[in-house]
Amino acid sequence: MAIDPRKVLPTKINLIRLRREYRMIKKIRDVIEEKREVLLHYIRSAAEEYNRYQSEVFKLLEEAYSKYYIGAADMGIDATDAAASMVPDTLRVRTGVMVVFAVKTPTYRVIEETVPPLTLPPDVSPHFLESAVKIRQLLPRLLKLAELEEMIRRLIEELRETQRLINALDYVILPSYEAAMKFIKTVLDERMREDFIRLKMIKKKLEERAAAPAA
Repeated sequence: MAIDPRKVLPTKINLIRLRREYRMIKKIRDVIEEKREVLLHYIRSAAEEYNRYQSEVFKLLEEAYSKYYIGAADMGIDATDAAASMVPDTLRVRTGVMVVFAVKTPTYRVIEETVPPLTLPPDVSPHFLESAVKIRQLLPRLLKLAELEEMIRRLIEELRETQRLINALDYVILPSYEAAMKFIKTVLDERMREDFIRLKMIKKKLEERAAAPAA
């Protein structure tokens, strides 16, 4: 928390206290800086894995949809819609939580027993059937891709909060402590000079009194 130098009582005790707090805040700032570097490392690693995974998944999706369009062209729109409507809407996903460097991020897993069976008519196009099989096989990969994307988003948000805290320390809190310590030191130095001058004047008067002849 920033402090107002004008509201700090300029005493030596306060100067000692502020110096001690300043050193502690500097250490905290170093720890937060280390956290920022670790977050950057995790984000880079997750982004590399996401890009690699995305390329693989998109390639497989392209293959699956290519088969679907060929099958739909063979069967016609009505027959395709009828075949698709035969697949029950039972698929469910189990969500969980994992912690990545103190950041909670969700996990997604297919509940295997909820995966709908391929109850398709016997005259369905083999391309359509192959497309359905490929999509089923892709489900865990699609969830993993969503998991990585959400992890990166949350890590970036944590990085932003960490950077905001570092900025607050660098540009508000630490400068306010430096200004307060400088103010107190200036006042104490001024008082010391005044006391020194006062003592010299007292000493001079005492010497003059001692040198004056007795009446």
